[in-house]
Amino acid sequence: MIVHVDADAPTPVFEQLRSQIERLIVSGQLASGARLPTVRQLATDLGLARGTVNKVYEQLARDGLVATAGRHGTTVLPVARRRAPASADVDAAADTLALVARQLGLSDAATHAALERALGRW
Repeated sequence: MIVHVDADAPTPVFEQLRSQIERLIVSGQLASGARLPTVRQLATDLGLARGTVNKVYEQLARDGLVATAGRHGTTVLPVARRRAPASADVDAAADTLALVARQLGLSDAATHAALERALGRW
């Protein structure tokens, strides 16, 4: 699993990590049944506190994307067992996009164009 975090980015590290893992799962790059790295391993690899990674895994479990079984690790759930994203999830993602676009000084047109390109890739 390849993820990167940037402590200097406007998006909090927690959200960077959570959204990257979520995208890997939703896109199928992390297949059903795939095991995520241990909390300790991922925290070490990324130079993060274990608590941060643990909170990300807990959020992904609450979102119905993974199952955490203590010492047996964290695995990606089959699509059929996942919770469908609520409109509030999409609204939250849109808020994040709008915030980042404003922080970067992008115009509304440039932001819409970037979103259209992203939708086209999916």
